[in-house]
Amino acid sequence: MSEVNERISSKGENSDYDVISAVDFEPSRGGTARAGGGHGWLLYGSLGLLLLIAAAAVFVFTGRSVQLSFEPPTDSVAVDGGWFPLKVGDRWLLHPGRYQVSASLEGYEDLTTEIEVDKSEGQSFVLPLVKLPGFLTVLANDAENAHVWIDGQPISPAPLQRHELRPGSYELTVQAPRYFDYSETLEIEGGDVEQTVEVSLVPAWAEIAVDSLPAGATLYVDGDPVGETPVTAEIIEGARNLELKLDGYKEWTSRIEVQANAPQALPRVTLDKADNLVQVASIPPGASVTVDGEYRGQAPMQLALQPGRSYRVGFTKPGYQANQRLLDVRSGDDTRLQVRLQPIFGDVLVAGQPADAEVYVNGIFQGRLNESFPLPAHPQRIEVRREGYEPYSTSVTPNPDQPQRVNVALISFDAARRARNPDILQTSTGYRLKMVQPSGIFRLGSARREQGRRSNEFMRQVQLGRAFYMGLTEVTNEAFQAFTASHDSGVVERSTLALKQQPVVRVSWDQAARFCNWLSAKEGLPAAYEEVNGRMQAVSPMTHGYRLPSEAEWAYVARYGGRSNQAARKYAWGDTMPPPAGAENLAGTESAQIVDRPLATFSDAHAASAPVAQGSPNALGLYDLGGNVHEWMHDYYVIHTGGLGQMPLDPLGPSDGETYVLRGGSWRSGSITELRLAFRDEGSDGRDDIGFRVARYLEPEGNP
Repeated sequence: MSEVNERISSKGENSDYDVISAVDFEPSRGGTARAGGGHGWLLYGSLGLLLLIAAAAVFVFTGRSVQLSFEPPTDSVAVDGGWFPLKVGDRWLLHPGRYQVSASLEGYEDLTTEIEVDKSEGQSFVLPLVKLPGFLTVLANDAENAHVWIDGQPISPAPLQRHELRPGSYELTVQAPRYFDYSETLEIEGGDVEQTVEVSLVPAWAEIAVDSLPAGATLYVDGDPVGETPVTAEIIEGARNLELKLDGYKEWTSRIEVQANAPQALPRVTLDKADNLVQVASIPPGASVTVDGEYRGQAPMQLALQPGRSYRVGFTKPGYQANQRLLDVRSGDDTRLQVRLQPIFGDVLVAGQPADAEVYVNGIFQGRLNESFPLPAHPQRIEVRREGYEPYSTSVTPNPDQPQRVNVALISFDAARRARNPDILQTSTGYRLKMVQPSGIFRLGSARREQGRRSNEFMRQVQLGRAFYMGLTEVTNEAFQAFTASHDSGVVERSTLALKQQPVVRVSWDQAARFCNWLSAKEGLPAAYEEVNGRMQAVSPMTHGYRLPSEAEWAYVARYGGRSNQAARKYAWGDTMPPPAGAENLAGTESAQIVDRPLATFSDAHAASAPVAQGSPNALGLYDLGGNVHEWMHDYYVIHTGGLGQMPLDPLGPSDGETYVLRGGSWRSGSITELRLAFRDEGSDGRDDIGFRVARYLEPEGNP
């Protein structure tokens, strides 16, 4: 080593050799020195590459192949979002998540939408592109006031310029006055494409040439003026009414068929001079007018007659001599014709009693009975009047060749009223009613100590002053079925209630009121009830039509015991129990299987209802007031508490209410409470022991 050093040092400063000095060796502190340490970057690069390959493998294996299809197809597509979206061939490698897809294609709206990719394999999305609208221009040649319609909707007057429409099929219609409609189906391309349709509308008219002699007449087509002759008019096709009018001439009319685009020239029309107007009158008016034997009407009237000739104008009227005139009509003359007809008389003797009665003919006083009157020989209305008597009227046609006689026997108002209001009134259905003429004041209700009394029987005084009719019996099944043929009263415990002469039952108050109105209509009487909101109610003021009895009327006739004991009976048969045999149809021993409390010592041979009028009549000749079936009253139900101080006249009950009064016993009645004539109950619906009878007022007092 020293030898080397010496060699080096012996070269000196100017030597060609540099001096290399020894450096003391110092081991690395990190460990043993590695051979080849200058190649460490290769190691790191290799590691980075391995990591990149691993990341790519993870990206590939965790991504999903997604097919994006566009209708129509486009290559201008962008996908944003998630991990790095990668297009591989015609598919995309996308990781699960949301992505925004954008696409564009010429002629279509730009598409921007969102898709969501899940973890499933082989996903596919079909994304439609929306085509841009197109533009339509419509030109209508040679037509004024044309209008364009699309799919039945008015769009614009023609021409239609660049009207925007979505792609598709449309029904195009072009209309113009006096032209045929044009229609076609259009396919709109869309995609900003402009389409133009040129329409030539076809005229719907034809040229019609019209001339007249003399010229200058106004031509009317279907009532509208179009010009003066000679004229060529454009007339719409079809059947048309033509008129020519010219002062001083008769109107000419014709009906022609016009075919579009088929011109016509009508033959020249020669107009006739206008008729003269003749004013015709007769004294007296109303005469029948003939012209040359042809009937033309009744005077006064206006005749249209052609000038330049003579006419025979005749006048006839019943009771007058015929008249005929010769009439010359000259052109332009304003003619009037009036004739006075001479009456023909016939004698009419009006004879009868009372002799001082006055005779009127056509409302004019002529004299008194038993006189002869010369009257025109046409129908005359003769009326005979006298104070206190019903007037008599008739019509007679006097005969000039033979005297006429009219016999008259006037009837006093009282006699006429008695004839209209007999003691027993029978309807056209056979139902009979008894006239009742009440007098004085009587009491309704019962005394506090009366056995069987109920709390709704307060005693009160009423007065009946107006005569009325009351049905002799309850209305039967036969009578009610004439009104409602389908009604069936039914059976109870094997006992029929539906025999023709049994009282009708299972009838509500409303049904009974409707029956009364039906009977009034058959007899020509005013209705006593009217329907309000589906419910029958009494009219006000009350008419003399058929109705249900008022409670006061029913109580009066039921308790009537004769003039000396008018309204005092406790039971229908008298004042004591038990009822005698044959008194009424009640809950006798025959009813034991049906009712809970039959009368143990009474028998009436009927387990349920009996035919009407089987028992004994009361003092007025009325039947079944104490039994057979309970009866509907006209009155709304109320508990009267007014006492004896108040005394209404001819009461018809309250003006409103919910239920109605029931009176009288029935075949179910076996207790003292129900057998009493003072018994009151209420209801509105029908039952097997409820019926009704009919009442009404007499016809009004005074002259008919």
